[in-house]
Amino acid sequence: MRRQASRSSQNWIFDNFLKLSDNEDVLHPGIMGVRYERGFKHMDLEAVYSRVTGRRSFPRLWARQAAVQEEKARAAEGAGHIQTAKLHYNRAGLCFGRAQHLIPVDGHPKKMEYHAGVLRCFDKMRELMGGKIEKHQAEFDPGKNAYFYFWPAEGEGPKPTVLLIPGMDMIKEDGLLPWNNWFHMRGMNFAIMDGPGQGESNINQVWVDHENYARAGSKVLDLLCARPEVDESKIGLFGMSMGSRWTVEIAANDPRPQAVCGQMANVGPSDIIFNQAQPNFKRIYMYMSNILDEDEFDAFVEKRDSIWLPLAAKMKANYLLVAGDMDELCSPEDIEVFINTLTCPKELWLYEGVFHPMGEVAADMYPAIADWMLDTLNNGLPAGHDKRVVVPE
Repeated sequence: MRRQASRSSQNWIFDNFLKLSDNEDVLHPGIMGVRYERGFKHMDLEAVYSRVTGRRSFPRLWARQAAVQEEKARAAEGAGHIQTAKLHYNRAGLCFGRAQHLIPVDGHPKKMEYHAGVLRCFDKMRELMGGKIEKHQAEFDPGKNAYFYFWPAEGEGPKPTVLLIPGMDMIKEDGLLPWNNWFHMRGMNFAIMDGPGQGESNINQVWVDHENYARAGSKVLDLLCARPEVDESKIGLFGMSMGSRWTVEIAANDPRPQAVCGQMANVGPSDIIFNQAQPNFKRIYMYMSNILDEDEFDAFVEKRDSIWLPLAAKMKANYLLVAGDMDELCSPEDIEVFINTLTCPKELWLYEGVFHPMGEVAADMYPAIADWMLDTLNNGLPAGHDKRVVVPE
């Protein structure tokens, strides 16, 4: 008998939930609100979700909608309608991103094809934006690169700078937000990266381990801080979901970040996300770490969790965690343990009745986070600051 993939006995449940649902909310309650904030359009989401027959149908459907949007982009560009073309290229790239992500297999030809579509469409979008958004890579280990976009703020002189760390189900293109960038519109430079295990890094077989995301983030900060547009005394990190963990790893090992925010909490033990939540989480992180044996992966996660809280206690940056009290991946009790471990100035915003993606409150929450980031980079928090806020439904 062939060796089965991790948690494959649950596939029939997974597929039937998808067929019974109008969208991904059954797997990620609140995800639709986040998709809209990131630039996905209802028309594209509906085109995919209305045809889903199971988890294996997702990549093909996302890729088909990506091709539709890329063709519209080319037609608009050919007609000289540059603003329309930019919008369609962005939508196409987002759809290609979902298509490639949902094939967690190294070297799979469709994954490679769809990821090439991501880069092609975003390169065209950036070209039509006049090259304002730059793309770079940072070698953090011999032959191993992180990849990032940098979007300088308008105006002369050094500015506060925010580096966004996406989650494990995101790539750097998901959070670029060229028409709704919460940080750039407030006069901050903006950067976003694919680190080990993510997007362009995993396409190039750069896998995540216990320490290398911190090294990759620090190397990106090296390149950012060398730029005249960047005020290296005002560096912020913003991490989404698994990025809420990676930002802490970076800041615990690098003194330059002065303000760190994690959102969609992933700061507790990993048993929920990898052994209790829907099975794709474990499959995807096994791919991201290039560990194909489940027992080996379980041991990897045990070590990962054992070093987590002592590492978090080392962080000195001003810190904000934004989470939902109904988060299905990180309970309020686990959040409390994490927050109490921190020795830095800290805040917790806990939203009542909100699940992990936090789409229910996204339209209000993200601007508030951007305001906190700018205020904190400019003014700091007092020593011993410890503020806990419950945001009512």
